[in-house]
Amino acid sequence: MTSLVFKNVEPHSALWNKFMKGAYKLFSVLEALCIHGEAGITELSTRLRLGKSSVHRFLSVLRDLGYVEKNEDNGKYLATLKVFEIGSMVRGRIRLVQLARPYMEELGGQFHETVNLAFLEGGEVVYVDKVESAEPLRMDLAVGRRVPAYCTALGKVFLANLSEGELERYLRNQSLRAFTERTITSADELKRHLDRVRTEGFAIDDRELDEGIRCIAAPVRNESGRVMAAISIAGPSMRMTMQRLKSLREPINSVTAEISRKLGFL
Repeated sequence: MTSLVFKNVEPHSALWNKFMKGAYKLFSVLEALCIHGEAGITELSTRLRLGKSSVHRFLSVLRDLGYVEKNEDNGKYLATLKVFEIGSMVRGRIRLVQLARPYMEELGGQFHETVNLAFLEGGEVVYVDKVESAEPLRMDLAVGRRVPAYCTALGKVFLANLSEGELERYLRNQSLRAFTERTITSADELKRHLDRVRTEGFAIDDRELDEGIRCIAAPVRNESGRVMAAISIAGPSMRMTMQRLKSLREPINSVTAEISRKLGFL
């Protein structure tokens, strides 16, 4: 939400500084409840040296977001298990990056192309790790880079595994802009394409984001079966012919299945 509201605000401007101060105070309230346990408005006001009205406002925001609840018996506030859930997901992602790395290196060494690990966040693919090809001509997207989900193999893996309601919300909020002549820009066509991805268990990007890049990706699942990450092999289209790309289906599926098994997926 803040990225939408503040994306056009100049960093370090008066408005930006006001927002940042408010954010620090809000998180200090949440941290106090996590560390010290339930507390009332007066207690938090004294401990954090904040006005009672400010504490009440921050608690209302945290309560609306589900991070805090009120004990109606004594009027105090306490952190909910949502904090634990978020922490567990972060810990799981860190573990996943460490677990996936040797498998990614194995794929990179075997096929001499760039291997990527990515998460889905805010409807975008976020690259969190990669094993770079040693070839002079190679795919070169930096770790931390964000790209649209609908026109990448990694993203289509995630989208294909969303619930019907989640996918509809994504499509309502996403403009299917054409990056190349091959980019899918029709919601109905994308749905049909994702049905195929779901059935086949892998996704291909045939020069949909970049004219010079082809890519294949497969899902990594956690113990509940939810797709928590995806791994891809990507390279220049002059080397990554469609025939070669399809030959990578079995190796990449084998690797992602093994990582998923180690994460508890049976």
